[in-house]
Amino acid sequence: MNVYTTDKIRNVVLLGHGGCGKTSLVEAMAYLSGKITRMGKVEDGNTISDYDKEETKRLFSINTSVVPIIWDDVKINILDTPGYFDFVGEVEEAVSAADAAIIVVSGKNGIEVGTKKAWEICEKYTLPWNLCEKYKLPRMIFVTDMDIDNASYRQVVTDLQELYGKKIAPFHLPIRENGEFVGYVNVLQQRAKRWTADGNVEKTEVPEYSKENLGICREALMEAVAETSEEFMDRYFNGEEFSEDEIRQALR
Repeated sequence: MNVYTTDKIRNVVLLGHGGCGKTSLVEAMAYLSGKITRMGKVEDGNTISDYDKEETKRLFSINTSVVPIIWDDVKINILDTPGYFDFVGEVEEAVSAADAAIIVVSGKNGIEVGTKKAWEICEKYTLPWNLCEKYKLPRMIFVTDMDIDNASYRQVVTDLQELYGKKIAPFHLPIRENGEFVGYVNVLQQRAKRWTADGNVEKTEVPEYSKENLGICREALMEAVAETSEEFMDRYFNGEEFSEDEIRQALR
């Protein structure tokens, strides 16, 4: 059995409103990492994180589950928390042990009470190793349900920006054709990928209908990068481009 030192271990908590897709996201992570060979479904009661009898019966999370996932040489402990307020104690405990958070939002239902509560909890907690300084828990947003016809990624982004300002900057955009979710655009690299019939991913050109929205999201991303330092702010206003490495470091 591999032994991982502390610099190779990350604790990441999943937060969000009940039914937003946290447990399904854990299944996808586990499947892509090779931990499982078949993705389970909440409605079938066979997911790896909802293993308690009451959870499989009621079809929602009651306890926080820890799912260790190996990616490259790093062990990522995914903390899958309940979304319903009756079990907020489980959420508080998980957040207090986390290095970072992923707030899951349904593209169909949009911003919900649990979304705002998750953000507030992240604002409340400082990093465990820096309790003497007021650093807030790092977080990112993951939008689910993009395969549902009436899901709106753009609306989710707009609503989040209205709530939390320019710090909301999309990393990816969905590609939808004929009501189906067929791929995504990497905003940082300005490149697109599609899923093939055999389940693989292939590189492709950014669709024409996505380019305008890509430009808007790219600008939002650059503004977020510029606000990380005075040097970057000056370069941004002077019309200079940031390199990909500079963008990645600034976002971290």
